[in-house]
Amino acid sequence: MFVNVTIKDVAKAAGVSVATVSRVINGSSAVSDEKRRAVNEAVRDLGFNPNQLAHNLRKRETKNILVILPSTENSFYSEIIRGLEDGVNREYDILLASSYSFIHTEIRLLGMLTNHLVDAAVILGSRLSAAEIDEYAAHNHIALCSENVENSHVLTVVIDNEKAAYEAVCRFIKTGINKVALVTTDTEILAPTSDNRLKGYLKTLKDFNIPVRQDYIFRRDYEFESGLAAAEHFLSLEDPPDAIMCISDLLAAGTIKGYLSHGKKIGKDIQICGFDNIPLCEMYTPKITTVAQPGYEMGVTVAKKIVSDIKTDTYLGETITLEHKIIVRESAVL
Repeated sequence: MFVNVTIKDVAKAAGVSVATVSRVINGSSAVSDEKRRAVNEAVRDLGFNPNQLAHNLRKRETKNILVILPSTENSFYSEIIRGLEDGVNREYDILLASSYSFIHTEIRLLGMLTNHLVDAAVILGSRLSAAEIDEYAAHNHIALCSENVENSHVLTVVIDNEKAAYEAVCRFIKTGINKVALVTTDTEILAPTSDNRLKGYLKTLKDFNIPVRQDYIFRRDYEFESGLAAAEHFLSLEDPPDAIMCISDLLAAGTIKGYLSHGKKIGKDIQICGFDNIPLCEMYTPKITTVAQPGYEMGVTVAKKIVSDIKTDTYLGETITLEHKIIVRESAVL
């Protein structure tokens, strides 16, 4: 991991001398095109910005907070961002960037933090390990929001995803439905929150002495099309489920469409519950029952805490767990 990147790091990565790096940065023509390209590539990959660094070291602050998204396609993040913007109360600018769930991109973006181009970073889904996150947090203001990193010791604002999934599946069972399926993701792309939702599902079955059926757990990715595929899979079973818990609203929407294409009545022939409460839930037909995360409140909470930490120069690694809510609409009567 590249932390506190220096001109020596750039020189080493580019395979040139420190003097050559300096000449490239200062616009000297006495450098070959090959070496210039190597230096510029290293500067970009390491997130090194010497001019801005020197300026910000003199000021000691930038009034910028970096927010790293794992994707720009999840509308749930828009509520968190709105909360962040309101939470900083016009004292800081929110800079948005996407890692696209690539760890090297995330590290490069965090170079803005270690090089003092921003005062803090908020990550909405990290690929880094707890040790790596903690290393950044030792000397920088950093927070996690909506997605935790297990065993890390940084400011984290989340809901109890295991408890939320447990309560939703429990409601199905208490209405007399024992055949409850789950739509989740493949193990290699399973985020901590999704893993906790899986744990909640499994714990509910265990507590009610319902055997786990592997054919009732559909794994693929987070896309709408995976919901369609899940519907086809469950409908092909000799003994299909009566209810389905999806780890996201987008997966729920795809699953609903898949069942509708087979003439099934949602809420009667099959009950389907999503997770997150994105705007689509209200606009979809039928409207989607879901576990709501307080996205706006998450954003406000993490913003206020990290601004306080910046102002007091403290690094408090607390975890703040907000309450979820099950919103009953047309796709499932819980």
